[in-house]
Amino acid sequence: MTTSVSKSRPRHIWRWLIMLFLAPIIFWYFATPQVNFYFSEKGQGRLGYILNVQHDISKGEIYPGEVTGGPGHIFPDKKFFMEFDWNNGGKSHCIRVKPTWPNTDIYIGPQGEIDSRTDSRRIEPCGPLPKG
Repeated sequence: MTTSVSKSRPRHIWRWLIMLFLAPIIFWYFATPQVNFYFSEKGQGRLGYILNVQHDISKGEIYPGEVTGGPGHIFPDKKFFMEFDWNNGGKSHCIRVKPTWPNTDIYIGPQGEIDSRTDSRRIEPCGPLPKG
């Protein structure tokens, strides 16, 4: 005589193992702060940018009304930095961002300047990179 309990037990164990494996990945995805850079819909032309997150550099361009961004670090240390350099209409700008969970939103106005909707406590002008 066989029981159905012994047959379903291995499936039950595999489900728990899969959940145990996926839990840290899901946590990391949702716990990492995200920074979004919004370019005004009234902007003119393209906005070319360089996003530098702890020496992980990405380049691109966005057009009026578009958004770009990236994740910060879940546990930033004193050496952590996130810089956003952009050029619009021949003017160059650079800010350093301190991301907070869940999102930090940076608004760039039509002339390429930081919009008043941006939380100024989260940004500062670029300067020398932290040593280390």
